[in-house]
Amino acid sequence: MIGLRYTRKSRDSLRLISVAALLGLAGVSHAQSPAKVQETAADTNPPSITTCVACHGAMGAGTASGGARLAGKDPDYLAHALAMFKAGTRANDSMQAVARNLSDSDIHRLAVFFSQQNPPLAAGATSPSQSLVIAGKQLAEMGAGPDVPACFSCHAAGGKGNGARFPGIAGEPAAFVVARLHEFQARAKAKTPAPGSMTAVAAMLSDTQIEEAAAYLSVTGR
Repeated sequence: MIGLRYTRKSRDSLRLISVAALLGLAGVSHAQSPAKVQETAADTNPPSITTCVACHGAMGAGTASGGARLAGKDPDYLAHALAMFKAGTRANDSMQAVARNLSDSDIHRLAVFFSQQNPPLAAGATSPSQSLVIAGKQLAEMGAGPDVPACFSCHAAGGKGNGARFPGIAGEPAAFVVARLHEFQARAKAKTPAPGSMTAVAAMLSDTQIEEAAAYLSVTGR
């Protein structure tokens, strides 16, 4: 349903190892034991991780402003997404600027690293209304008629993800979900989508349904 995406930032900012990002890495040791953090970080390229968390939040938790949650996603999905950005077969200027400098080994290490993280949900967003959350739960679990299947029918129970093709969507920030679904809708307007594809499903969603799904997913833990 939802893929990997960076919020709009300048390419220059993506190349910086910012103090804020470094503090973000250091400030989430409560999410797992210090020994585990140290062991995992040692096996991964620190500058690459720092670049990622600058947009995707500490340990890939996602951000209230729309940075996608990477934490806990299937490593094969993450690696495939990065490979597509590197090859240019998946379009996003910011992501391509980062991915084109990654080796296959870098991609593998980053994918494994973020797949093993389990930080709290992205902080800072306004809590959605209970009515939106309830409606979103219905949409995620039951769908809305023959043209809008349940989100979890593809993304697995609880939105935990289903292999390399269907990423985990539980815990994705609401701003990211809304933006990503609008991207699918724009794609559907440009070219007739394949039946049953995420693009085809998104094309059938109303703005209200998108807000409902986003609200529910944003408060649903993995």
